[in-house]
Amino acid sequence: MILNAYQISKSYHNGEKELHVLRNVDLELQQGEIITIMGQSGAGKTTLLNILGTLDRSDSGSVSICGLDISQLTEKKLSELRNKQLGFVFQFHHLLPEFTAMENVLMPALIAGDELNARERADELFDYVDMTERRNHYPSQLSGGERQRVAVLRALILKPGVVLADEPTGNLDESNADRLLNLFHKINDDFNQAFVITTHNPNVSDIGNRRFVLENETLNRIDSI
Repeated sequence: MILNAYQISKSYHNGEKELHVLRNVDLELQQGEIITIMGQSGAGKTTLLNILGTLDRSDSGSVSICGLDISQLTEKKLSELRNKQLGFVFQFHHLLPEFTAMENVLMPALIAGDELNARERADELFDYVDMTERRNHYPSQLSGGERQRVAVLRALILKPGVVLADEPTGNLDESNADRLLNLFHKINDDFNQAFVITTHNPNVSDIGNRRFVLENETLNRIDSI
């Protein structure tokens, strides 16, 4: 079991008003599995992913990653877990503009103090996505699809237990979106990499081994609706 979320609830307060976003959400992720979560904008997909990725805390419930209960970890240990076991891909690539594609991919390894070991893997990953000739280019010199592929390589560089992808195709045209989905499939097949992907696009949802929909604060299997 790579990730286990149990009875996750989350709400936000605005003055006297309380907005419930998640209510008693359960989710389990096995190694090598792709889970997709459908939902309209504002349904709580990003909130759920942020909680799974330790970027936010739930009001109640528990999250375990690689067998570790995150509520029992110090902030330092939580940062180490996030750095080494979680890869993040967002709708916007969030590449650092003053660094090359290679430097952006190596950033998690620099933070972990493992740059030397990661550089060879980075070279292999750039070759894997046919971008060896582009690795020393800056983000401004890359196309939108290329920037998103670099963001994926950055998420993979430390061989995380799970990659969390929040609307990863939302800023891409149809051709680049298809190419990114094919890349996720290939990474899953070749590296047995686990993914949790949120989306409002049914075509993206279809790549999941298990598919869910988040609506009315609850998470349900699509096949059972």
